[in-house]
Amino acid sequence: MAIPSSEIDSTFSSLCNLVYANRLKEALNQLAVLMEGMHVADFTLQYEDLNQTYRMLLEYNFRGVPDPQRNTIFGKLKVSLLELADKVRQQAFALTGMHIYQLKLQIEKEKEIAKEEATRNIDNYSFKLEYTKLLNDSELSDQSAGNEIIPSVSPKLFQLMWLTDKYTDTDLLLVKAIRESESLPWYEKCLAVSAITLSLINCFDKEKFTVLSEFYQDRQPQVWQRAFAGLIIAAFIYDKRLELYPTIRTQFDNYRGDEDFTTDLNNFLLQILKALETENVTRKFREEILPDVKKFESKIREKLDIDNIINSEIIEDKNPDWEQIFEDSPDLLNKIEKMSEMQMEGLDLFMGTFAMLKNFDFFREISNWFRPFYKENETAQNSVGDEIQGKWDFLAGLEDSFYMCNSDKYSFCFNVKHLPAEQGRNIVSLFNMEAESMRELSSEDKLLNKPGKDAFIFTQYIQDLYRFFKLHPFRNDFRDIFSLKWDISDSWLVQNLADNTLILRNAAEFLFSKMHYSDASGIFLVLAQKSEPDQAVYEKLAYCYQMMGNYKLALENYKRAELFDSNRLWSLKKIIFCYRKLGDNESALKWSIEAAALEPDDAYLQTMLGNCYLDMHQFETALDHYFRVEILSAENKKILRPIAWCCFVLGKLDLAHNYFQLILADEPTANDLINSGHVELCSGNKPKAMEYYIAAISSGGINLQQFTETLDFDKRYLLANGVDPTEIQLITDYLRFR
Repeated sequence: MAIPSSEIDSTFSSLCNLVYANRLKEALNQLAVLMEGMHVADFTLQYEDLNQTYRMLLEYNFRGVPDPQRNTIFGKLKVSLLELADKVRQQAFALTGMHIYQLKLQIEKEKEIAKEEATRNIDNYSFKLEYTKLLNDSELSDQSAGNEIIPSVSPKLFQLMWLTDKYTDTDLLLVKAIRESESLPWYEKCLAVSAITLSLINCFDKEKFTVLSEFYQDRQPQVWQRAFAGLIIAAFIYDKRLELYPTIRTQFDNYRGDEDFTTDLNNFLLQILKALETENVTRKFREEILPDVKKFESKIREKLDIDNIINSEIIEDKNPDWEQIFEDSPDLLNKIEKMSEMQMEGLDLFMGTFAMLKNFDFFREISNWFRPFYKENETAQNSVGDEIQGKWDFLAGLEDSFYMCNSDKYSFCFNVKHLPAEQGRNIVSLFNMEAESMRELSSEDKLLNKPGKDAFIFTQYIQDLYRFFKLHPFRNDFRDIFSLKWDISDSWLVQNLADNTLILRNAAEFLFSKMHYSDASGIFLVLAQKSEPDQAVYEKLAYCYQMMGNYKLALENYKRAELFDSNRLWSLKKIIFCYRKLGDNESALKWSIEAAALEPDDAYLQTMLGNCYLDMHQFETALDHYFRVEILSAENKKILRPIAWCCFVLGKLDLAHNYFQLILADEPTANDLINSGHVELCSGNKPKAMEYYIAAISSGGINLQQFTETLDFDKRYLLANGVDPTEIQLITDYLRFR
């Protein structure tokens, strides 16, 4: 019986982690689990050889036999174990009957013949007619050498490059010919790079890293960005495995101090993070933007809601002086509407719109999910009738459009073809007008110059990848790169850079702006540990911890931020808030007094002082500060509750009565009604007190048991105001009869 694909993945992942942890015997046991029922002689022989080699290595080591080659042998053993695991994993998937593995079996028979023919006919600088025949899957009639057709990467060649697990010398010759060909158009090379990328995602191969690196180094526009994407995706997938392959690490070491590489990596990782926001953006678009377009600690604290006297926005407010570090195109963003703004930032607004437009025949061929859009494409030309005015401008505009990915451009064309003629003409006309406006904006803001153009190409390609991995009918057969944990700060690749500060900062800022505080905190923590971090790093790290509910760590970092000269009052307020959340009223009071000395007329600080004194039962002092808040923030009705309560506790019943009347006039809570009843009871107005108590229970905000607990808690204040203790005991029984 075939092992389920999910179990294959989990077992393989566990095996790899055991190898990285040097627990090879356990890894061998996991490999044996994957091999169960396969009966592949080659796998069995390799497994037994690895098992025996490891056993002998351990025997020699613990017998005390000196072996200067031990570490080298151990490293090679780990590599061999992983390489065998790769093969076994692929075979295990093949046994599940998954679609791509059925396709793989179909082309397996033709593969060697095709490669041998390609090897014989390859020229390093151009494709000859025989090789063009292979690439195009077409039979050539009697054509002269002067009538060579333009070579292309055929669907069959795409499949061969994609579904080959480990590249042989013949495969590498094919790739080299494609890369160095002067006659193969850029868009065909892009397809080849995508096939190599998919192949590397599916199965580790150090040679694929090398060829993608070579495509990247060539810097051919559109091609190198896709090669770079493949390199970085693979580097994150196989992060821990790279340590075992010196040749791959050397390739990346060569980029260590390369400013262009760092810039490219920064742009790419930002676009990946944005792609991970696609589901949130789609939901936001559906729930928020579309509707707009269509329209054009203690019981006292709980009772009085004192922590919410000041609007919660003050607690969660971000520092107004924080620099808006993450912003792609500020000049342009002021000139276009919200939808365009989000798309221009690289956030994928169109995923939901075009998700239903991937059922055209064009998308039945996997290679077309990765085909760049170019106006010369016959498929695109045929999708728009010649009778439509502005057809060629429309196709040229689509090619130049940087806010729509290639896959969606084809969907757009096919959709126009299926619309009524008049509607199709109108859409083409409107698009051409919009395209002209965008060209003007692009020229004015220089958006399509370096490095902005590279960022947009990354965006488009990543969105093409997103649609493939999320929408393809056989998406469950693929390793979804967007379900990976893109742990940027722990990545060997990022850590290996000469200076990764910019990349880490931009990633942290983006995650922070999207309220992914847990992920952002990990990166801000790394930044905080660098030499001379700026104040905002500590502030935002503290804010992340605060929003995660870790007030102790938040407090530590707010204190570090407070040591800087600027924004000190903001930090002090956060420190006070954290101390109160931790229940340390004495420290909260100390910092509140210090902060109030800087800004005595700050309503928030006066509220915190009042709250601290209230929790410490210093009601007279608390009342003084609450009165100040009432003056400083007259529109804030929440301050009436603690004022009324303090007046009640201090025996100022008339004043308490007046304040509670104001409270009762504006959507009172059950606690407001109970507290008003207390004042009436202490004033001798028992009927009115009972009326308030009954209303509190009837409101549904509190039941009789909860009322009894509240009454018991408040008993000391009722006694202090002269209420007979016997009567207090009778109140609950009285209410039971109501």
